[in-house]
Amino acid sequence: TDELVQGDVRIPVIRKWGHPWFHLNKREQATVFLTETELRRLHRRFGHPAVMRLAKLLKNAGHNDVEEKTLEEITRFCHHCQLNSSAPRRFKFTLKDDRYFNYEILVDVMYLGSKPVLHVVDSSTAFQGAKFLSAMSAKETWQALRTLWIDTYQGPPDILTHDAGTNFASAEFRAEAKIMGVTCKQVPTEAHWSVGKTERYHAPLRRAWDILHAELTATMPDEAILQMAVKAVNDTAGPDGLVPTLLVFGAYPRMTTESPPSPSMVKRSEAIEKATKALRKLTAERQIADALNTRNGPDTADVLALPLQSEVLIWRESDGWNGPYKVASIDGHNVTVDMINGPTTFRSTVVKPYYRPDHLWTDPDAPHAPPTEVTVPVPSAAQPRKRGRPPGSKNKRKAKAYMTRKEENDLELAIKLRNDRVITTAGAPFEASDDQEISDLVGRGVFKFELYDEEAHGGIRIFKSRLVREIKGKTTKPYEKSRLVIQGYQDQGKEAILTQSPTIQRCSQRVIMALAPALLQLGMTIELRDITQAYPQAQTNLKRTILAHLPTELVSRYPEGTLLHVIKPLYGIAEAGVHWWTTYHGHHCKELNMSTSTYDPCLLVTNAVTNAVTNAVTNADADADADVFGLVGMQTDDTLMLGTATFSSLEEKKLEIAQFRSKPKTVLTPDVQLDFNGCTLTRTDEATLNLTQKGQGGKIKLVDIRASDCAQQYTEQRARGAYIASTCQPEASFDLSVAAQAQKPSEEDIKALNKRLRWQMENLDRGLCYVPVNMDDDAKLMVFVDGSFANNSDLSSQLGFILMLVN
Repeated sequence: TDELVQGDVRIPVIRKWGHPWFHLNKREQATVFLTETELRRLHRRFGHPAVMRLAKLLKNAGHNDVEEKTLEEITRFCHHCQLNSSAPRRFKFTLKDDRYFNYEILVDVMYLGSKPVLHVVDSSTAFQGAKFLSAMSAKETWQALRTLWIDTYQGPPDILTHDAGTNFASAEFRAEAKIMGVTCKQVPTEAHWSVGKTERYHAPLRRAWDILHAELTATMPDEAILQMAVKAVNDTAGPDGLVPTLLVFGAYPRMTTESPPSPSMVKRSEAIEKATKALRKLTAERQIADALNTRNGPDTADVLALPLQSEVLIWRESDGWNGPYKVASIDGHNVTVDMINGPTTFRSTVVKPYYRPDHLWTDPDAPHAPPTEVTVPVPSAAQPRKRGRPPGSKNKRKAKAYMTRKEENDLELAIKLRNDRVITTAGAPFEASDDQEISDLVGRGVFKFELYDEEAHGGIRIFKSRLVREIKGKTTKPYEKSRLVIQGYQDQGKEAILTQSPTIQRCSQRVIMALAPALLQLGMTIELRDITQAYPQAQTNLKRTILAHLPTELVSRYPEGTLLHVIKPLYGIAEAGVHWWTTYHGHHCKELNMSTSTYDPCLLVTNAVTNAVTNAVTNADADADADVFGLVGMQTDDTLMLGTATFSSLEEKKLEIAQFRSKPKTVLTPDVQLDFNGCTLTRTDEATLNLTQKGQGGKIKLVDIRASDCAQQYTEQRARGAYIASTCQPEASFDLSVAAQAQKPSEEDIKALNKRLRWQMENLDRGLCYVPVNMDDDAKLMVFVDGSFANNSDLSSQLGFILMLVN
């Protein structure tokens, strides 16, 4: 019927372009949706607002269907939003092991009164020291560190943490530290919080220095004042009276004569242990309280998962986000980036991915959009003429064209066949076939040549094109053939048009095969029609403008800036298959008086025999054509036909009138087999047909359980087995259907699949055998159904059925 019946609801359905379309009974109010281009324009016109603000504005304006996810994607890919986003957050908490004095020291250089000062802070006790530097060199810094800390207290520390200063990062400083067994740990760029104690203690030391320097500058040298400032900071009471001096020396500093005497070494050791224990307890309580009251920290998972050479942006305190730059390496949370001045290491919190999607390049307002594909060639500089004969037309440089391995082999074969005088066509290899292809397409109005015009072609994407060359008839009479193909990858325009052309269903193909044995006994035949270059023979024009550059092999033959304006369908264009199907399907329905089956638009059957030939002139002609009957299965450019001799001759006649180019029809006989839709049809006797796989079975391999890519092999081999099962081995369908349930196949799943694959490898010739069924003797269509509840491993249900034509 032409209606969709759902209970009491009936919706009219029409067929067009091979697909069913619904026309509702009542007129629906048209709803206008904002496109992504319009949303991007609103995002820019409103000054790149936050997602929530723009979403709220759109909802207030009545656009309740706008998803915030789309706005988030637009903001994520926006160049200005990436460069002007807020400063990055940093990690505030980290769990460290219990350390003691002089295990790790933090060093940095600060300035007091325009003089550089080496500032050292112990990471566990916050005990510190400072010393003026006479010069900002690695040698002077190391000598100051030895005098100030290593030779004064407990000796060299285990770890020395410093910022990215050149004096600490120099090879000389690191060599001196390595000799004494010190491990240098450099903090990434723009990660000052990683040496937090030193950065925080700059302020108290500077404050103490300013006070003492103002009072004692006339009576004491700067070195003595600095030492007094350090002493004041070390003796300043901390949490619950725990001062750094107590944590290091086990005693409070003596201030007056009334101060208690200095304790013994035993007392000092006990005091240090108690003070350290109390300090750790207070520190742990403070960290837990701060962590509970602090919002979530930064998420660096996307940055750490980036592949090498990815584009990223870097946060600098002076001018915000900069970039994009390339990622050189990732080590933990440290990201090394190729900067202008060389590789630089940053913490992952100041690095974020830079998104540059291809589909935004077509937006004329998008920043940093690359130029269009139309480039103005730069003329080469004039070269002085050398001695000898100038190059002729045969010796001019040829443009380079990238070829697949198959094309390279065909080119080598063409040269060999020409040398052996098998191919005698004039000109270079494939030159004549290229000219014939272009001339033929131009003659049929498939495309026309146009010169590039900025005003007319400026806003249209220009595709690339190439000539696919191959040697045909390798086993019979070889000849060269060229085919022009449009390279339509990343075609954004296809999203708004219909591009899915119908193809015959497996069940429709089996219907023809099931009826064939009985009809063959009535004198009918099975034939295969192969249309040559089907897509360019479509009789409908494209609904959009398609422009393409000339193939590389033809650039030198036409004026500079010549483009191909494609008018009719051509190989490589997304909707070309739909146009060809509409042309070929309409030819069968109109010229051969056929109708489409109710479930498959690619299965056609002739109408009543009384109307078989509508243009019959006499009754004699009508009587002669009264036995017209045919079944047709369409698969792009291949057509499988089952019909009477009258239908076959009528099809040949109408094909010649329509001027469709095709190869001669192939008739199925005991000596001639047919290849259709991945299957091979053979006829063993007068009425018995066999349906086997064509060649996919030779590609089946067992899955290697020990291989690292066994999951990928599992998916590939399962798909090959399932394809053969769907064509001619239905007994393997269950095992392969069960195998499809395993998303992460286990060893048992792989063994079960290999068992079925091995059976298919050993039974490549096994297929379906169709025998005659007497249609006049109560033939029946029987359906066997077996449905179980939750019979799959993932507890989903699966329905199995078999349709059989029996007596």
